Amino acid sequence: MTEPRCLFVYGTLRSAANTDLAKSLARSSTLVGSARIRGLLFELGGYPGMVVTAQDDAWVVGEVYSLTDPSTAWPVLDAYERCSAADPPPHEYERQIVTVLLDGGQTIRAWAYVYCLNTADKARILSGDFLEAKES
Repeated sequence: MTEPRCLFVYGTLRSAANTDLAKSLARSSTLVGSARIRGLLFELGGYPGMVVTAQDDAWVVGEVYSLTDPSTAWPVLDAYERCSAADPPPHEYERQIVTVLLDGGQTIRAWAYVYCLNTADKARILSGDFLEAKES
């Protein structure tokens, strides 16, 4: 099975986050659409972290992008998420292949940056939507 070209984003890389890298991602990829993933979302001090779960009622809201040139995009994105080989461990995130549910009902495989440190002292974003929680 080939690796996916798609990336699920749920925080500062979403189009509405309006960050420089979100704008760059939009220019160097194609927006597949809004989507969600089974997971728990945590506030990490101005940005979110997602932990994948099998809980039926736990969803993280985001978007899926199809990368035009993954070999160029991954080093930039991994550096942004501080999980490249050049970043000293422990890394907050790990890029993992996950199952994503597109708003149209289709399930696809995509990469996502999954939070991999302890969440015991982190506030959970119950809505699963970082941008919505940030506005309130």
